[in-house]
Amino acid sequence: MIKLPTPFFLCFVLLLFSSCINKTDHGRISFADSNRARFGKDRIFPDLSYQGDGKFSDYGRKAGINRFVLDLGEVDLDKAFHVEHDLIGLPEVEFVCYLRISHPLPTFGAPTDFKAGDLVVELSLDDQDGEQVFVEKAPLNRWIWSGSVGASKSDLYTRKTIFTVEKGKTYNLSLKVLAGKKAAPKAQLLLMGGGWKVAR
Repeated sequence: MIKLPTPFFLCFVLLLFSSCINKTDHGRISFADSNRARFGKDRIFPDLSYQGDGKFSDYGRKAGINRFVLDLGEVDLDKAFHVEHDLIGLPEVEFVCYLRISHPLPTFGAPTDFKAGDLVVELSLDDQDGEQVFVEKAPLNRWIWSGSVGASKSDLYTRKTIFTVEKGKTYNLSLKVLAGKKAAPKAQLLLMGGGWKVAR
């Protein structure tokens, strides 16, 4: 004779299973994040608490690249422009500073129909002690174009606009356009980095 599980045992199993899953913001069910300690702390970034300028987003441990995105707002390229941002509490990963341009990404290299290629943009980063981390000053036709082919926008960067955050340090990011260009498209300043596919 086969002995069936008691109701108490079945309730215990259901309770144990329910404690191992979480509902997402959209109501879907997903298994609990194994990289999160109790009380919502991230085991890899336990002290993560961004308090600087802009809108900071964390796309979670499942993001292969660009887990962390900092949106620092729009940039005026059609006139002289200068803005500074304080970066406080960034996670200790490598970030790339991008200019997101409202222009499609070409299949190869830089676009031939981009009318603001000679526009010079200066981007510099200093740490809390005033030490310069990087400075880039170059026309946009010398920046590297990246993104998704066919998308309506492209992300521009150079080898100099890449840096790795050091523990406990705060930074000041400065962007300057000395002379704007009327034909320049809309732009946005972004920092992106992190992800399980890239080294921390």
